[in-house]
Amino acid sequence: MPFPFTLQKRVILPALILSLLTGLAVHFVDSWWNQKNNGTPPEISSGPWGDLQTWDIRLEQPAEYSGFESVTAEGPFWNFGTMSDLAVRAMMVSAGLSENDADHLLKDCRVQSLNGLVIRPDAAQLLGIKPEVRASLYRSLASIPGNRFQSIPYYVPGNDPGSFFGNDSALSGRVLPFMRKLCYRRNGYTYFSDPEIVLSQLSSQEERRDFLRNLTSQRAVFMSLLVRPDSDIDKPLNYWALAMPGVLLKDLRPLFESQHELRGRGSVSILYLLPKLAREKLFTSPLPPSSGQDRLPDCHWTALNFFRSTPDPRMSDNEYAARFISENYYQVAKPGLAGDLVLLLDDHNKVIHSSVYIAGDVVFTKNGINYAQPWILMHEKDLVGTFSGLDPVKVAYFRRKGI
Repeated sequence: MPFPFTLQKRVILPALILSLLTGLAVHFVDSWWNQKNNGTPPEISSGPWGDLQTWDIRLEQPAEYSGFESVTAEGPFWNFGTMSDLAVRAMMVSAGLSENDADHLLKDCRVQSLNGLVIRPDAAQLLGIKPEVRASLYRSLASIPGNRFQSIPYYVPGNDPGSFFGNDSALSGRVLPFMRKLCYRRNGYTYFSDPEIVLSQLSSQEERRDFLRNLTSQRAVFMSLLVRPDSDIDKPLNYWALAMPGVLLKDLRPLFESQHELRGRGSVSILYLLPKLAREKLFTSPLPPSSGQDRLPDCHWTALNFFRSTPDPRMSDNEYAARFISENYYQVAKPGLAGDLVLLLDDHNKVIHSSVYIAGDVVFTKNGINYAQPWILMHEKDLVGTFSGLDPVKVAYFRRKGI
């Protein structure tokens, strides 16, 4: 069923030393994680892939890129374009604002603009809007050009804006009371669209920069494969080696066996289980384009080049990518093999995002063509939440023909 896109020196350690070093590394990583997260262990998902350990991590954009987020403490500005006063008032009242509040906004918060009717709500009134009213009003604003943060809201992982800030307790203590009042629910997920109000409460440029750095972070997944002394290593070996071109059984088996023999708990990094492109790209961001004509890799390029040692640039062309999927993939009810496509569709069955199934509920993805967006691993639920800021998305799964 086709879907159109809108789209140096070699050092060899003896096996015993290697096992000891690996065991020590696992021990210290586990100790560090437990201290950092108050003893919270990794989640373990068992299946044909083995025993998968996953940790949720907060991944920030590179410092060199985070400064490109163009947001100021001015605003927010609600752009109503060419709508009349009566139409704007009706929209606001229909969303749930009182008639008095709508009249106040039109009369006292209007600003001069060449872009039509623009309103700058004051902070007190904005903070007082109920979440359900905010969700409805912002959905209407999203359909009008010029309302950036309403049309592309920030997804709030775990419904908790505190998840943006990690251990930055000083900053989070100052901004979270505002953010919690400004968050709203839509399609079962939580979103945030008012960074300007929070920025206006911060007194220094450094604090504003730190806030944006935290706000643009993403929830990603760090994972490895747990290999216990009693683990059956044949099944996971088949899952990873048979599904991943370029990942060879002859290379994985000695590695699995070395971990299998550890007295404590061995593990294999996900990097050893991914094909070349994903292994090289994971947790990295592309460099800025060298010219205005260069095409940056997007989600479709990422998903359809997943198994290629040399990426095919044609996968950035939506029409070509759609044709490639139609000719080389078939739809399945649910993912079960590493490399299955996980596609997000709108209500017209139009593909709005492509990603690759890895194992458990984890996908390999690049969210957006922006070069500040890294290649990451995500839980499918967080991927769906990221792209459900306006309308709910559907998930469809496809598998390569011949498998």
